[in-house]
Amino acid sequence: MSDAAPPAPSAPSAPPVAPTARQHLAEVHGLRGLALLLVVLFHLFGAGRVSGGVDVFLVISGFLVTGSLVRRAESRTLRLGAVYARNAARLAPSALVVLGAVALAAWALLPAARWLDVWRQVVASALYAENWDLISNELAYGAAGPAASPLQHFWSLSVQGQFLLVWPLVVLATAWLCRHAGVLVRRRLALTVAVGSAASFAGALYLTGVLQPVAYFHTATRFWELGLGALLALVPLHGAVRLRTAGAWVGLGLVVSSGFLLDGGALFPGVWTLWPVTGALLVLAGAGTPASWGPRRVLDLAPLRFLAGISYELYLWHWPVLVFYLAVRGFPAVGWRGATLVLAVSVVLAWATRQVVARPVGLAVPRALTLRRSAVALVAAGAATALVVVPTAAASIGVETREAAKLEQLDHLGAEYAGAGALRPQGPAGRLAAPADGTAASGDAAGAAPDRAPVQPDPEVAKHDLPPTDHDPRCIQEHGDGPGFDEVRVCTLHDPDHPARTVLVAGGSHTYQWAPAITELGERNGWRVLLAGKGQCRVRLEAVPTDDCARWSANLLAEAAELDPDAVFVTGTHTYEDAPEVVLPAEVAAWQQLDAAGIPVVTIRDNPRFEWSPPNCVSSHGRDAARCALDRSEVFAERNPVPGYPGMPASAGHVDLSDLICEPESCPPVVGNVLVYRDGSHLSATYVGTLTSALGDAVRREAPWLY
Repeated sequence: MSDAAPPAPSAPSAPPVAPTARQHLAEVHGLRGLALLLVVLFHLFGAGRVSGGVDVFLVISGFLVTGSLVRRAESRTLRLGAVYARNAARLAPSALVVLGAVALAAWALLPAARWLDVWRQVVASALYAENWDLISNELAYGAAGPAASPLQHFWSLSVQGQFLLVWPLVVLATAWLCRHAGVLVRRRLALTVAVGSAASFAGALYLTGVLQPVAYFHTATRFWELGLGALLALVPLHGAVRLRTAGAWVGLGLVVSSGFLLDGGALFPGVWTLWPVTGALLVLAGAGTPASWGPRRVLDLAPLRFLAGISYELYLWHWPVLVFYLAVRGFPAVGWRGATLVLAVSVVLAWATRQVVARPVGLAVPRALTLRRSAVALVAAGAATALVVVPTAAASIGVETREAAKLEQLDHLGAEYAGAGALRPQGPAGRLAAPADGTAASGDAAGAAPDRAPVQPDPEVAKHDLPPTDHDPRCIQEHGDGPGFDEVRVCTLHDPDHPARTVLVAGGSHTYQWAPAITELGERNGWRVLLAGKGQCRVRLEAVPTDDCARWSANLLAEAAELDPDAVFVTGTHTYEDAPEVVLPAEVAAWQQLDAAGIPVVTIRDNPRFEWSPPNCVSSHGRDAARCALDRSEVFAERNPVPGYPGMPASAGHVDLSDLICEPESCPPVVGNVLVYRDGSHLSATYVGTLTSALGDAVRREAPWLY
């Protein structure tokens, strides 16, 4: 997701400071402007690379907020109501303007299938819970694209919002305890921060190795970055001017180089996050020194001062402007001309928001906030938030109701929804050839090509048209690395009293999307049907397992030997969005080991993958739009490459249904009035249902021992 983060809130007004302190703040704000510039440039020109700007922002936020709170706590002027009111007045107005604009833009510019996701994230972002929403929906950091969330960058604002909610309470409670114990606030708070940061860093190291996408957004794994900034604010820095000034130059180099040298989207918030974090700490430690040869002149450049002044608003605007630009233009990525346009529009919007919204609200909040004024300011912030949240939530409920009704229609489709039946070879008098087993699934009935009817599933709900086992924890192991993620979970989908055969469906989502069809074949033929899946994993064999999937695969092979099924269903080829299909040698090695154990495999040729979302494309451009189809030759070889692959076990059977998914020249998104795909990679469950009898024919032909 986005690596952007909001700038740290400015410290509350304080008594006049010495020139060195003023210069220190100027350099801090210059660092913030530089980090913001890196974030924006990497989002626009970096092809998904993370700049490290988010980590710099977190350090700055912890540094400024903690310093301000501690000074007030020491002078006994810290009032929670005033702190929360000022933070709300500083952060909420601009954020709510952007969130309202995104909600309206989604309705006007995006397909209906995306409204619910965007509006749900509007509500989560307004409540500073966007990072948890991204985690719960299993989204990971990625480059900007037409299908990206226009609000995914709010994850970092949510982390900081949660920090700003809890941290004043921690500081106030610590100050109260210290006064009663007769100890210094800074010393006790520094100890608390150090312990909390150490625990957070340890958690970040562990979770980054196990579930890096979750670690990337998790508040607990990001606290250590805020904590190190807080520690710097609590530790007095005196003397060592030359060393601190030299360190500031080193830190500036670390900050600038981070995005060029590190793949932060895959590495952060693990140990490599110390690169930009250390850089930020060194710059902060060296800021404000009287040395004339420090990075002061760089950080005090007019462009950086300007960016620092609008950094929060520019952060808020640039990502949704970029995503909506790509969505409207239909581009998979932004070019330099588009990036320049997005940057210009974002700067104008940020400046206007700052001048028209943020500055007037800030001026309206008095310097001295009494309890009554604080309450009024908080009520006003809550009312403004409700103006965005309530209508958006109500619209979301309406969409959910409509989607539920559309999903229910899938249980009552008529004969006009032939799906794959529309591509089956036709018999005499133009009638579709009957299945070899004499049965017919939905859409398999013999007859002329189906009349044109509304597409089902409706593109708006296609993403929900998936097998009931898709996220069943009894059958599916999560994608992740570390202890427990190599455990093989096997569940029974059909278990007759006296099974004629036992079959095992094993692998990733491209395999277990076939589970309902194989289960129906089991019901027809008296098979016991078992499922063992793992997200983003295919059954393969490596001499030395290198990751969670390889270890899971090794355990799966051992489990299969114990179960001794009559066949293991796996995905045969591997298709790609931008390259032809291939057969992976490590998978063939696994099939050879199964064959050696007397267990034959049945391979199913992989389905096409798209660089775009076919449901969204159909929703925006119609079922017949050429731009929504894929050239078949870009995905499939002329013949299924699995049977002739060197070392292929002679016992294996090979199912190829590509002619019932794609036409001779292209792979359209709609066949026989049925939407073929639920996203850019997986078949819809409804379309798989129309392939069931064809799958049975192919299995009977390729794996006759099962009958």
